[in-house]
Amino acid sequence: MSIIEGLLIFCTIVISYFLLVILLKKIGLLEKYNISFYGPALLLRTEKGKKFIKKISRKKRFWKAYGSFGVAFCFITMILMVTILIWQAWAVLGFSAEEKASIPGPEVALVLPGINPILPLEFLGYILLGLVVAIIVHEFSHGILTLAGNLKVKSLGILYFIFPIGAFCEPDEEQLKNTSTIKRMRVYAAGPLSNFVVVLVSILLFSFVFMSAVQPTDGANVISIYDNTPADEIGLSAGMVITSINDTAVNDIFDFQDAMNLTKPEQTVNISYFKSEKIYNDKVQLTNYYDFAIKHVRKGEEDKVNKSYKNDSFLGVKLNTYNTNVFLSSCKNPFTYKVPFGFLMLYILPLFGAFEGYNPIVAPFTDSYTITGPLGAIPSEIFWIIVNALYWIFWLNLAVGLFNVLPMIPLDGGFLFNDAIGSIVSKLRKGISDENKEKIVKNITLVISLLILFSIIFPFLIKYI
Repeated sequence: MSIIEGLLIFCTIVISYFLLVILLKKIGLLEKYNISFYGPALLLRTEKGKKFIKKISRKKRFWKAYGSFGVAFCFITMILMVTILIWQAWAVLGFSAEEKASIPGPEVALVLPGINPILPLEFLGYILLGLVVAIIVHEFSHGILTLAGNLKVKSLGILYFIFPIGAFCEPDEEQLKNTSTIKRMRVYAAGPLSNFVVVLVSILLFSFVFMSAVQPTDGANVISIYDNTPADEIGLSAGMVITSINDTAVNDIFDFQDAMNLTKPEQTVNISYFKSEKIYNDKVQLTNYYDFAIKHVRKGEEDKVNKSYKNDSFLGVKLNTYNTNVFLSSCKNPFTYKVPFGFLMLYILPLFGAFEGYNPIVAPFTDSYTITGPLGAIPSEIFWIIVNALYWIFWLNLAVGLFNVLPMIPLDGGFLFNDAIGSIVSKLRKGISDENKEKIVKNITLVISLLILFSIIFPFLIKYI
């Protein structure tokens, strides 16, 4: 999808949203359900859930320790994230013109399925589930630590802008402002920390329970089929695994290439392939690569096609050049497989899906696996729904947690940073008035917030410079 197409779709969605909101306001539904405007977004306040978090917050000693650990954890993660942002900004400065042009556009920073290429519309249900879990866990945790600190929670609520974009726990601002710094910091740190707890739980279920039951099939994995080719004629499709060709066993892409080198154009050969836990056998008449290349070369450049291609046999498949076992090992053992490569590979699966056309945990590529052990009793469709739900809960909670620890107002990390700077200023300049301290802290936090914001958007801007 081009930037223009994406913007057109985005504008259509936004206009439709505003028209619907205006209609709901006119007929009185917004007022009826206690929904108010918060800028362009809608704010739904509710008393529901307060009793639940009050009950949970009674274990005050536990939550005090939880919050204190969260403060330390958030500052460590904050330093790590800032370091990554600085490294990223420095790295793109050295990119060539071609590398800059290949950088994704700013649409990848939007949490809008269908606009952001790594959040496709077919995953909308999973994405919304992941967002809802991330938002509720995040905000309920703020509420629990607020109550555990003997502070008042005025209301809970959800923020909508087309999709749920946030939730909130509304503490008594005056109480929160006047309480001790450590109590306030525990409240801020609780949200991101709880997102990371969800990340850990979901990844343990995803990797060590479900993906551990998945076994790949040896062979050459098909990513796509070229139209009007021998592969297309016999019905090969993405997700299938070629296990033999010309009566030669195929264990990987290299075996496939070696076997094809022993064939000739127009030769009819036997072929076997795997799909949905079954092996299929067929015959296929190969063509020559020259005929395919001449049809796909730019007009006027036909003479550049190598004539020797007439001697090369061609099936018409695009194979997975990535090692499937590497992806599956990253999914099964993200904390131990080639640290930290395995975890990174796991997290960037949506990028491969968007830009390379290959994601090992979605159809049709899931058709190339066998589910073993007790989990094999689960229907494969249900199995992969659970796997993808766990994956997106992991992915979006990690994204929310990492983003929120950044030292940028109005994020939790920004408020933590603000309190930390305030404590440092108080120690360095004893006797300073609250007004002067607040002014210094505000200016430092504003500068840092702007620098962080710039470092986030800089890689997207450099491709246009």
